[in-house]
Amino acid sequence: MTHVAHAVPVAGDGDSAGLADPDYALSPVLAVRVAGLPVAGLDRMRCTRTWRLVDELANVSARLRREGAELSAPLHDVIGGVAAGPLKSGLVALRRAVFAGRRPGGLAASAEVLAALPVDLAARIGAWTTLRQRAERLRAALPAVLAEESREKTAVLREAVSDAGFRHGLAQGSTVLAGRLEAWLAGPADRPPDRQELLRLARYLARASVKTSPYATFTLSGLGRWEADGPAVRTGGEPAWHVMAELDRAVLRPLWAALTRHRRVRERARLRVNPSATDDGDRIWFLGFGHGEPLSGVAASPAVREALAWVRGRDVATLAAAPGIEPLVDAGLLELVPPYDEQGADPVGRLASWLAEDGPAPYAQAVGRVAEALRDGATQPGDGARSAGVVRAALSEVLPPGPSLPGKNLLWHSAVIPGVAGRLSATAWRGVCDDLDALRGLLGLFDPDLPVKIAATAFFLDRYGPSGRVPALDLYREIHRQAPGEGGTLLRGMLRDPVAGTRAVPGAEHPPGLTRLTEVRRSFWERAGAGPGDREPVDLTASRLAAMAENWPGFVRPPGSICCYLQAVPGPGGVRAVVNSVSAGYGRGLSRLHRLVTLAGGEAPPAAGLRAAQGDVMVAECRGLVGGGLNVRPATADLALDHPFTAPDARLPRVAPADLTVGHDPGSDRLTLFDGAGRPVKPVHLGMTAQYWLPPWLQFLVRAFGEPSTAMVPGWVFRTRAEAPAEGVVERWPRMDLGRVTVARAVWRLRAGAFPVPAKGEGEAAYLPRLAEWLALHGVPRRFFARVVDLRRGLLAGLLSKDRKPMYVDVTDLLLLTGFVRTLRDPGALLVLEEALPDPYQAPRYGAGGRVTEYVVQLSGRPGR
Repeated sequence: MTHVAHAVPVAGDGDSAGLADPDYALSPVLAVRVAGLPVAGLDRMRCTRTWRLVDELANVSARLRREGAELSAPLHDVIGGVAAGPLKSGLVALRRAVFAGRRPGGLAASAEVLAALPVDLAARIGAWTTLRQRAERLRAALPAVLAEESREKTAVLREAVSDAGFRHGLAQGSTVLAGRLEAWLAGPADRPPDRQELLRLARYLARASVKTSPYATFTLSGLGRWEADGPAVRTGGEPAWHVMAELDRAVLRPLWAALTRHRRVRERARLRVNPSATDDGDRIWFLGFGHGEPLSGVAASPAVREALAWVRGRDVATLAAAPGIEPLVDAGLLELVPPYDEQGADPVGRLASWLAEDGPAPYAQAVGRVAEALRDGATQPGDGARSAGVVRAALSEVLPPGPSLPGKNLLWHSAVIPGVAGRLSATAWRGVCDDLDALRGLLGLFDPDLPVKIAATAFFLDRYGPSGRVPALDLYREIHRQAPGEGGTLLRGMLRDPVAGTRAVPGAEHPPGLTRLTEVRRSFWERAGAGPGDREPVDLTASRLAAMAENWPGFVRPPGSICCYLQAVPGPGGVRAVVNSVSAGYGRGLSRLHRLVTLAGGEAPPAAGLRAAQGDVMVAECRGLVGGGLNVRPATADLALDHPFTAPDARLPRVAPADLTVGHDPGSDRLTLFDGAGRPVKPVHLGMTAQYWLPPWLQFLVRAFGEPSTAMVPGWVFRTRAEAPAEGVVERWPRMDLGRVTVARAVWRLRAGAFPVPAKGEGEAAYLPRLAEWLALHGVPRRFFARVVDLRRGLLAGLLSKDRKPMYVDVTDLLLLTGFVRTLRDPGALLVLEEALPDPYQAPRYGAGGRVTEYVVQLSGRPGR
């Protein structure tokens, strides 16, 4: 890909003419993520005739209610002038029927009663009766129209899901459902799968048509570029793409662990000292292997120190040369280093070659078959199923029985656009990028890890004072060894809670900084005016935000670099954007895709261009995969955080845990991490696995000293309370804009039990008008994204479960509606409905077929500004 330097200056380009102002710089690379299917196929699933009847019935019913209420008073006046008797009873019955919307019967519909009414009132009653008859005809016609359209939509669904790309993606996501689909497509059209399978197919179709989730099975991804001028968004025709198949490298660690049980492998493997090992004079402490990464220690005896010195003093130390030190390997103080680079192009092939050097062995031959199958899969990506089968069979010969192999996704399949995937006009997007930089400042206040930073600072100052400088591992150990009720209780609880906030912890003293943070965040929302019940969108504007930020405490610091996941929204005033999410920058949202495009033969600039420099601060990332197969990417940081039991990466200078020290920065009132040379270090997680799956030590570094991998969680959590509203309450939160950028869509928060579902024995024809009325009452659009969070296992478990992911719902698509209603099993669950903005059918889309598109734009602050 060509770098348009004059259009998009990056850090180091100076203030050249172009998009960025002096306070920020954009990466010359952007990502383009395209939905796997055109949205037109999903549009055809809408039951338009049924909903025309529903809408007409709703309008007629509303008029009946309004007219009934208006007729009540004149009928009451007539009743007051009639003496007691049958006529009065009939008039009373007529009034009650009209007010309740029921058909008048018996005496109420008699000629005597109607004759007792004034002429104009009788005419109004006649018109009301005609209108009611219209409602009855609509209600009677609705079941037949609904049934007919439902049958039609089954055929439409069959046609839509027959797409070859969709079927390939489904095979990766659900092999069982993919098999049922293939049987349906091969057989008669009038023999569809069962109802539950149709609902699942419809949900997959919606996912493939309107969502561009990171590395989803149905997403096409490529690199785009900025241009100086031209239209705001420019794409070509239908995207050309390749499927890239990769081994889930999470299997590397269990594979190596299994191989090192063999004596020859164990004796040949290179030894190294656990990089976290620190000697306090009495014991040598280190991060152990296994669940929870336990802090372990062994007595610092002369023999142990001598063994460590022996390993450190040799280029290649092995157990074969010093078998007496094997107990230190079993303890985890010494490591058996695998003979491959976890980030390398072919780690399994390198491992197979290393094993073969020692002669034939069954386990070596099995690893060789794995490597060969992976090479075949890379050159023949269409034959991924066969390759996956060979890989799984060969791995099973080496790995012990149990959960060592992933249940699915043993091979990651990514659909990659190798050519230029899209172009954005720097001029047209100037205003959007200015407002994204203002958003970067706001994210400093809502850093989800800021409470951890504040609590860690308070703990440090209490233990070591403002001028203290201590090894980072000593601080870590001190935090975790505090007795209950001591100063570490609060911080330790936060480190165990991936979504820790400023809420109270029983038995723990809260630092003043946490109280101040709570006050500042609350003040922001009060001044922003974006509370529940407001209906008009709230526009913060960059100037309003700057005024509010003047009194923020020093510990509120904007992230240095962010990746913004955006969708474009056209308008008369130029392009606008909606933020889907914001991650850490420094190449995080771009580097894995950069690697895949390169592997697919596409053009890409040097990986170093994926990040902006941070001045004197050294950006550090862990290059080990730490169990995550999605963490394979080129290096974009300054330093590699060495981590125990990972294969070292020679691409970056490494800093060991034992070399890191901690001090207090009075300017920001936060802790600073330093490397062995005394340079400030900013730890970040640049892989694509979620931050809360990292080992505890890495989580501690990122959360206490760095920037979170998710800089802005989805809007429903970004500005709302985490608990569910009271039973029956429907909270409406307005859309929130920051100039040209929508940072939070309008949302409705309620308990799942408050959403109308079909009553027992109630048919769809009766349910749909009731649903339409409820949606209109609360202003909920008919197309929305829904999240159902099960809180029965606690807030944390609910927020981290798969059910919290957004589900696209169009209530006029009866299969999507039915599938959504079936997720509302727990009436006490938190249900969040988020407006579909931009509307999938109105937003700029990719190519002639119209595919929903998302852009990933990286923006970084310039050092010293």
